[in-house]
Amino acid sequence: MYIAVVIVNYNSGRHLKNCLGSFARYNGSAERYDVYVYDNGSTDKSMITARQAFPHIHFIEGQTNAGFAQAANRVIRKIRSRYILLVNPDVVVLPGTIERMTGFMEDHPRCGVVGGEIISPRGYAQHACRRFPDYRNVLFGRRSLLRRVMPDNPGSHRYLYLDLDTSQPQQVDFVEGSLMLVRRKALEDTGLFDEGYFLYVEDADLCYRMKQQGWQTWWLPRTYAIHFRGETFRQDNIHPAMHHSRGLYRFFTRHNRPNRMLHWALRIVLAMRLTYVVVFESIKGVFHDISFSPRQ
Repeated sequence: MYIAVVIVNYNSGRHLKNCLGSFARYNGSAERYDVYVYDNGSTDKSMITARQAFPHIHFIEGQTNAGFAQAANRVIRKIRSRYILLVNPDVVVLPGTIERMTGFMEDHPRCGVVGGEIISPRGYAQHACRRFPDYRNVLFGRRSLLRRVMPDNPGSHRYLYLDLDTSQPQQVDFVEGSLMLVRRKALEDTGLFDEGYFLYVEDADLCYRMKQQGWQTWWLPRTYAIHFRGETFRQDNIHPAMHHSRGLYRFFTRHNRPNRMLHWALRIVLAMRLTYVVVFESIKGVFHDISFSPRQ
């Protein structure tokens, strides 16, 4: 098998069916690749409706929520495809994307990971690549207070690659796992996702370890996918934010080796960041009256 599409699902509602439909409608013959959905013990009807609509797809049901990294690894260990395309269940992959991404991989043998252009349901570009987290940029993220107050600050511009030349492929630190094509050979050299990450930052960790092994990560233009980002935060703004902060802490302690003083400083900074994100998303949720969820 040339390409395997891996989707980790957890209570994604109607999004999963729309995601799977995008492969059937836009991305060529199913004979060219297989689609695998691993369910992390969902309690909604997402898997039931998806199975009914797409009986030819491989569905794997987990009993509990194992997190993204562990669930993705379980599928990757079972398959033997040359490339693995990781896609979030709330993503719709548009025509030609898979072909362009795999074609780029074929032309660039040291490319271990390639990501694409993520756009919002309204057509706005989303930040799909970032620099590795470090002590200089941890406060300049997409949801950070500094970026809310000063959207054009140089720290956020650098961390989020806001000045990226989007007219041509660019080598970057890491791309987000919502749309990520991975070369199996690179995974064999580097290892699979670190299962110590439950949700978030596992994509940065994988690309960081690949870079240490001499593999490259690229961002590729004109490889479009629509991401219905934010639905999870509107349903539960606490646990995703907690997992993100824990992921950042794990990344720092594994790759930056802070001393005891920096350990405590990092905990304080991440606790402040977590408090801000939870409070801001809660307030935003109270006044949110526009749903971007796709129709049934």
